[in-house]
Amino acid sequence: MNYKKVANFILFVAGWWTALLYGNALALIALFIVVMLHFVMWRDMRDIFVILGFIFCGFGVEWAFMANGVQDYRTSLPPAWSICIWAMLATTMRYSLSWLISRPLWAALAGLLVAPAFYFNSVQFGPAGWGRPMWQCLIAIALVWSLLAAFISGVLIPLIEQMDSTDSSVS
Repeated sequence: MNYKKVANFILFVAGWWTALLYGNALALIALFIVVMLHFVMWRDMRDIFVILGFIFCGFGVEWAFMANGVQDYRTSLPPAWSICIWAMLATTMRYSLSWLISRPLWAALAGLLVAPAFYFNSVQFGPAGWGRPMWQCLIAIALVWSLLAAFISGVLIPLIEQMDSTDSSVS
């Protein structure tokens, strides 16, 4: 068992719950801690590209969910805590979730099944709400995340993996 990968996933889950339950300020602190510990454990600067990509993608997806009534954050822009969750998720892509890399069908299935559960928890335990009937929202989330996970697994992460690691690793 690779304990670093287990720690990587535990850090994400702990950060996710912190962001969800305690809001923007603690989400930013959790993100800082997760990212700093991530780079202490892995020391691969290519992960900056993954994290930044997830931040931008997360903002776009959350904004689209808001605009289409899938999620109601009671704000005009996606809240910082939700974007922090996206950034923390990015830290798992090449490590604890590496088994999904170059397996877009498995990633699509994982996105289809897991993402709705996470968003459901955001409504049950956090400050988010449904903008439409719950079943419609969960179907939309499942479909979007299925496609997104397949793209991340089949295109984005393999591209980043191809980058020269000797130029991007911390000495």
